[in-house]
Order: sequence, then structure tokens, then C-alpha cells
Amino acid sequence: MAAAAHAPSAPPRRYGGASAQERAQQRRQRLMEAAFEVFGQQGYRQTTMRLICAQARLADRYFSEHFASTHDCYVAVHQRACEEAAQVVEQAIRSLPGDLLLRARGGLTAFFEHVRANPLRARILILDSSASGLSAQNRVDQQYAFLIDLLKARFRQRYPKAHNKPKLEYVVSGCIGMINHTVMLWIERQFCDPIETVVDHSFYAWIGLDTWLSKLDSEAP
Repeated sequence: MAAAAHAPSAPPRRYGGASAQERAQQRRQRLMEAAFEVFGQQGYRQTTMRLICAQARLADRYFSEHFASTHDCYVAVHQRACEEAAQVVEQAIRSLPGDLLLRARGGLTAFFEHVRANPLRARILILDSSASGLSAQNRVDQQYAFLIDLLKARFRQRYPKAHNKPKLEYVVSGCIGMINHTVMLWIERQFCDPIETVVDHSFYAWIGLDTWLSKLDSEAP
């Protein structure tokens, strides 16, 4: 007997013109936006799943579709904030001529302006990153990983004989650590100092780095 023909499967049901996957993505976006507001206003330690869901106007059960815990949600929000900051800084750097110091100052200025523009972002990106348990390496990897490759290329051009003498990870991590402490103090002081002041007090490290690497380059055989 011939096998019975199989009827074609019905297409996935759509509600309001959106598939189940699209609706899930929309819910995740709403949860992420709500989490940004709640983490930014309440802080990492005071934020709960229910506060996020209430802000998103979604039932609690939808939270577990996308996040294993409130901490997991914070990591996702923090990651997005890092990516946005990186894009702002990278755009500023790439818009300037290739001189390392000029680009460093432009990148610093763009970063400080980006942080100051939104107090919620400042709290998520800077103030609560330590309280959340993210390690220093996690924060460096998330916030500034793109800088390592960019700096390697610039160091190679500016210091052809010494670009690989220092361990770049230590150099970049040291500069970034100083920037983080500076911007944290600036936030805690409610941005009371002009942006030029905090840029100047971060830029001197790049001037010292340029002096050091120039010396290594001139002394290289």
C-alpha cells in the first residue's frame, strides 16, 4: 500500500503580525530597557526581578525566558552599556588624525561626555560594576577590548622599534584603571569639575606613556 501523503505543516501562528520568536525578542528588549531604568535608579543591590518586570509591564514568568537571575540580567545590561560606550569612543578616535596622543585625548573626552550625559548609565557602567561582582578583567574585556587592537596598530606605527617591548595588556589595563577611578570620583562629586579638568588629569598618563615608548624606541638597536 502506498504511504499516506503527509499534509504540509501549518505555518507558525502569528499574533498581532509577530511570530513567537519575534514576540520573545520584543519581550527581551522591553526587559532590557526596564532593567536599565531600574538598575540605574535603584542600583545593583536593590534591584529585583519583580521591579524589572513591573517596569517592563510583563509577568514575572517572562523574565526566566531570557535571564537566569537578576545578576545575569545586570551583566547583559552592563555589556550593552559597555558596547555603546566603546562605539562612542571608537567613533571619536577614528574621526581624528592618526596621532596617538591626539586620538587618546579625543577618546577620553568622548568617554567622559558619554558618561556624564546619563546618570543611569554612569551608575550601571561605572559605580555598580564592582558591587556586581564583575572582576576587573571582566570589566576591561567588556569595556575596552577594542582598544587593544587599535593601540597595537598605532604603537607599531609610532614606535616601530619598541611597540612590542612593554606588555600591552598591563599598559592598557593600567591606563584604564586610572580612567575608571577618575570618572568614579567625578561621578561621586556629581560632575562638579569641568570635563576639561578630568580629561587633563587622565591625559597625563598618555603623555608619560608616549615619553617612555619614545625613549625605548630611540634606544632600540
